[in-house]
Amino acid sequence: MAEATIASFILRFTQEHAEGAERPAAWRGVIRHVQTHEEAHFTQLEHALAFIARYVAIAPEEQRGDLARTSSPT
Repeated sequence: MAEATIASFILRFTQEHAEGAERPAAWRGVIRHVQTHEEAHFTQLEHALAFIARYVAIAPEEQRGDLARTSSPT
């Protein structure tokens, strides 16, 4: 049997709501690599993907195909 390599991540998003503010603050995120416990804070999804790419070889967009089409249930 082939040995599998696993890379797991936890994403957490927070948005602060200040009393009296006209609109809520921007969303902020934290991503954690489960195996190493390393964390990174981000405000743009591209930064979270860059963190993941340190552990997982993410294919260029043109090789990934339409994720919405391939990941949605039939």
